[in-house]
Amino acid sequence: MNLKESKVFVRDDIDLPTFDRDGTAAQTFRSVIRVKEISLTNADDKEIWDYRFTYSVGLRLILSGEVEESKKDNYKPIIEIVGVFEAKYFSQTKLKEEERQAFSVANVGYHVWPYWREYVQSSCARIGLSPVLEVPVYIMPRDEEKSEKELQVQDG
Repeated sequence: MNLKESKVFVRDDIDLPTFDRDGTAAQTFRSVIRVKEISLTNADDKEIWDYRFTYSVGLRLILSGEVEESKKDNYKPIIEIVGVFEAKYFSQTKLKEEERQAFSVANVGYHVWPYWREYVQSSCARIGLSPVLEVPVYIMPRDEEKSEKELQVQDG
């Protein structure tokens, strides 16, 4: 597991040590954004497959009254933490597209999640936010048709 990209942002007008979180909401997203497939040969001259799944995940804190405004491209949240991780897997067989998709939905997010939780916690400590923003345990998507890309909003 590797962190490929990251972003931590705190809005200029926010003083974190005195900031009251009442009236805030959390927005989150998560998604596999790319799958790279590489054919390799092992020491026995057998073909193996290296799969690299790029997983993008983010969390931001907004004022509850700014939910509509937060959909605009130029919106600046109170706090935003984003990470892009690369999860690597090896297979002795080449996966079909539907198999890669199923693996993306059922496994990649679950495997990335502990790294994401640690990244959020350490980032909050570095920016002086206490208590840290909570990242709940990973919950498997219930419906494979539902995209993980949907933005989730939760009252803070």
